[in-house]
Amino acid sequence: MEWIMIALGGGVGASLRYAVTVFITKLNYPVNYATVIVNLIGSFLLGLVIQKLNSELILTFLAIGVLGAFTTFSTFAFDLVKLFNEKYVTKTIIYLSITLVGGLAMFALGFYI
Repeated sequence: MEWIMIALGGGVGASLRYAVTVFITKLNYPVNYATVIVNLIGSFLLGLVIQKLNSELILTFLAIGVLGAFTTFSTFAFDLVKLFNEKYVTKTIIYLSITLVGGLAMFALGFYI
């Protein structure tokens, strides 16, 4: 049942992300504005969902399915805050550095190969 909820949520999240992108481009803004918007909204919603929901199945649908497809930045934000709240300062800094610098470096590597 979890796989079905993730798949359904993923379809919803991907469609919502596309809708935001279409809307933003119709306003003649660059596409990266849509990315910033979905990342900020997704991070906020993931924090809200994780804090407020007790149902594992609904949490799976929303957090992994919808928000996972809508944005992966929300998951990054959640992991970072979780490490920080657990007082893993060094691990928090390392995770932040590897994710940001490593992600940019791997993108550049793939882009320029």
